[in-house]
Amino acid sequence: MNKKKKPRGEKSSEKRNMRAVFDKREKYGEIGKRMLMINVFAIMSAVLLFCFLFMIENKVIGDRFKAQEYVAENTIHEIGALQEFINEKQLTTKDIDEIDDWVYNRRNVMLIIYDEGKVIYDSTLGKGGQDGLEEENTKLISGENTPENFPHKYTLDFADKTVKIDFISFFDMRARFIYVTFQFCICFLLILIIVLFNVFKMANYYTTLEADARKIEEGDLNHNITVKGYGRLSSVASAMERMRVSIIERHEKENELIESSHNLVMSMSHDLRTPLTILIGYLEILSGKKYKDEETRDVYIDKCKEKAYQIKQLSDRLFEYFLAFSTNEEDLHTQIYDKNVFSELMEDYIFTLNENGFKLDYSKDSGKDYFIALDIQLMRRVMDNLFSNINKYADKDMSVNINVFNNGHQLIFSFSNYIRKNLAEVESTNIGLEVCKKIILRHKGNLDIFKEEGQFKVIIKLPVTRNRAELENEINRNSKKNKPK
Repeated sequence: MNKKKKPRGEKSSEKRNMRAVFDKREKYGEIGKRMLMINVFAIMSAVLLFCFLFMIENKVIGDRFKAQEYVAENTIHEIGALQEFINEKQLTTKDIDEIDDWVYNRRNVMLIIYDEGKVIYDSTLGKGGQDGLEEENTKLISGENTPENFPHKYTLDFADKTVKIDFISFFDMRARFIYVTFQFCICFLLILIIVLFNVFKMANYYTTLEADARKIEEGDLNHNITVKGYGRLSSVASAMERMRVSIIERHEKENELIESSHNLVMSMSHDLRTPLTILIGYLEILSGKKYKDEETRDVYIDKCKEKAYQIKQLSDRLFEYFLAFSTNEEDLHTQIYDKNVFSELMEDYIFTLNENGFKLDYSKDSGKDYFIALDIQLMRRVMDNLFSNINKYADKDMSVNINVFNNGHQLIFSFSNYIRKNLAEVESTNIGLEVCKKIILRHKGNLDIFKEEGQFKVIIKLPVTRNRAELENEINRNSKKNKPK
């Protein structure tokens, strides 16, 4: 059976969901790794501290409690305490349970009581475990544990008789227990301090970033985002800082644009007022027939045409300016053309340059056939601007080079000319070139400008293809994408 294919939208939705899951796992995985490293560091630090304290313990406690004078003194003290207990209770050698309770409560002594060579009490058998004395006495009789193998240095006086004892006091056990407990507490406290310090540090960084973001939200773009450390949180802070800087730069550019727009409007209004006032004056003379003769009328008409052209040039400059810096771009009305389109497009411009006395070195594209998608009106505006610049700024005594060729996937234009030396009376705002750049970029091409050693050069690159059907499909896709829903 064939598996039922999922719709493309459902697949893309699943991919987005999976990507979100992986991003979340990556984010929490980063935090988990950070906490794991902190915990490992804390535990290693605690282990090192424990080893150091253990060495101190062996040195201080071991040396003190193993000293013979201390052992003898404390042994006699413990035996004295046991003897006082026996005297107070008037215990006999038959009251072994009372002795067993005393040893159990003491916890740090070992006591063996002998009566006529037999063991009548052995604390090593545990509380209530004196049933094993028969085996101990068997060992004594067989000679495995003869009384001569034990020192029997001490005696105890019971109410009925005096007996010999073996007595060992583990004086250091209590001190060691207290010291080890102290060690564990110190090490646990160290782990807690390290972990809490890093957790509070991370929480404090979160709080700092939140405060920084709030400052930015309130409009204080000069407030720097705090970037420190490594990891995902620092990456987020760095991205926020870059965003802050880009917003500042964009605002600066917008302010510059507003200021330049204001200056341009003021300049244009002044430049337009003068020829417009003169034009209105000539038109009033013509409409009122206040001229002497037909020849004077023709002079006035020529003056009107001159001022009208001057106003048109100023309005064109204003239009080019707003086109260059506008953010709302109209859709391209592209059509498919073959390799002859630019020869036809530039024919009139080439003729005009020849008529104006320029020396042209023009080479047409003689390569293989290709197809290109163009908005012919916008491309005509580009050519009009480039050839207008040649007429205005090029040196007629030097050659103007225009080359057109294609390398199989790009159509390349090259315009180069030497700049005229007496340009004091010619004003340029370079707005026209900005318009050209924008138009070429919208055609997915590039426009590069080079100016060095008195020579000006423009290179335009536009994508071409030999497959007309592929180009038609691309145009259809773009038209559907830009079609309003």
